[in-house]
Amino acid sequence: MRVKIIATLGPSTKDIETIREMVIKGASAFRINFSHGSEEEWRKYVKYVRTIERELNVIIGIGGDLKGGSVRIGELREPIKLKMNMELMILNKQKDYEGNIPLPYIEFYDIIEPGDIILMDDGKIMLKVEDVKEDKVKVRSLTPGEITSRKGIVVRGKEFNIPAITEEDLKNIKFAVENSLDYIGLSYVKSGEDVKKLKKILYEAGCEETAVMSKIECVSAVKNLEEIVRESDMILVARGDLGMQFPLERIPVLQREIIEKTRLKGKPVIVATQVLASMIENPTPTRAEVTDVAHAIIEGVDAIMLTGETAIGIYPVEAVEWLKSIIEANEEKINIELKPIDDDLQKRFAHSIVVLAESINSKLAVYTQKGRMAARIAAYRPRVPVYAASNNIRTLRKLSMIWGLKTIKVDAEGYMEGLEATYQALM
Repeated sequence: MRVKIIATLGPSTKDIETIREMVIKGASAFRINFSHGSEEEWRKYVKYVRTIERELNVIIGIGGDLKGGSVRIGELREPIKLKMNMELMILNKQKDYEGNIPLPYIEFYDIIEPGDIILMDDGKIMLKVEDVKEDKVKVRSLTPGEITSRKGIVVRGKEFNIPAITEEDLKNIKFAVENSLDYIGLSYVKSGEDVKKLKKILYEAGCEETAVMSKIECVSAVKNLEEIVRESDMILVARGDLGMQFPLERIPVLQREIIEKTRLKGKPVIVATQVLASMIENPTPTRAEVTDVAHAIIEGVDAIMLTGETAIGIYPVEAVEWLKSIIEANEEKINIELKPIDDDLQKRFAHSIVVLAESINSKLAVYTQKGRMAARIAAYRPRVPVYAASNNIRTLRKLSMIWGLKTIKVDAEGYMEGLEATYQALM
C-alpha cells in the first residue's frame, strides 16, 4: 500500500487494543485533535502509539492539530435539537444551560451582521442571522440537526481576526515538544508568515525536527497557497472547512489544484474530512464515498486522514480496513507525469534518479538524515519500490506519512556508513 492512512484518535479509539488493531489493518500514523480532550488523554495516546511501535516493530507517526484561529462554541448541558426555522440566541459566554448557544469570542461579534450565514459541523448545520445587538445574536435555523459542545463555526465569506497561533496553542505546542510529536497541524493558516512563526517557536524550543503540516481551510490560505506550501513541510486539504467557505461544487477542483501545486514543490499532501463519514454510524461506506476516495488517490495524495470516522465513530477499525481496501484497488491507476518546473538542482536530481530506476526496473533506496531527499523522490510517484533508511527515528516517523516510502531504521554515524547499512539491510 503506497498511499498512507492517518487516523484521528478520540473517544472511540481510547484503548490500546483498538489502536493496535488499526495499525495492523493499515494505519501508519495518528492525529490528536488539541481542540478536544485533555493533556492526560493525549499523553496516554502517545504512550500507546509508542508501545505499539515497539511491539509490532513498525514505524508510526503521531502529531497534533492546533486549535488556531478556529472559533468554537462553549459548553452545553445537553445537545440542542434543531428544527427548521427554530429561533435561538448566540451569547458571549463560556457555558449555557438554557438552550442558547454560548460563544465566548468577541471577534465573532465584531464581524457578524444580519443576513450572515453561520455554518457548523462541516456545513450540516446552517443558521441565518436575524438580528444583532452587541454580544447577543438572534439566529434562525435553516436545517434540522443537533448542536453539541465545542463545535467549530464558520461565517460564510468572512474570516475572524484571530492570530494563527493563540495562547492556548502555545501550551499545546509545549505539549507537542515535550512528547516528541512528529508533526504539528497549523489550523486556519492564512499566509507563509504564519508558518514561519510556528517554525520560529519550534526552533527556539530546540525542536526543529517537528514537521509543520499547514491546513488549507480558508479563503486566505487558498489565495496564498504558493507561499504557504513553500514554507511548510506538509499540506493538508481540510475539505470540511473549505466546503463552508466555498461553494461545494468548487471543492473537487480546489482539491485537485492544491494537490498538484503541493506536489510540484516536492511536499507531501494529505486529504481529510468526510472521507468515509457514513462509517461514523454504519459498518460500510457509500458508493459515493468510495468514488471520492478513489479520485483523491488517483490525483496523487500522499495520505488520507480519517477524522470523525475513527475519533467518534462506531466502526473505527472497519473504517481503516475499508480505506486500505479502496487504496489497494485504485493506487495502481496513478499515472502522473511530474517534471521539475524550476531550476532546483536537488529536485532535478531526484527526478533523474526516478527515471533511471524505472528504466531498469530497479528498487530505489535512499539514506536520509532529515528526510528531504526521500520526500522529493516520492513526489515523482516512482513505479518501483522505494526504501527510505535513516539513523533518526524522528525522521522515519515523518516519512511514514509520505507516499510509497518503506522506512528502515539503521545504525550509522555518517552518510557513507548509512548508505552501506541501508544496502546491507536490503540484501
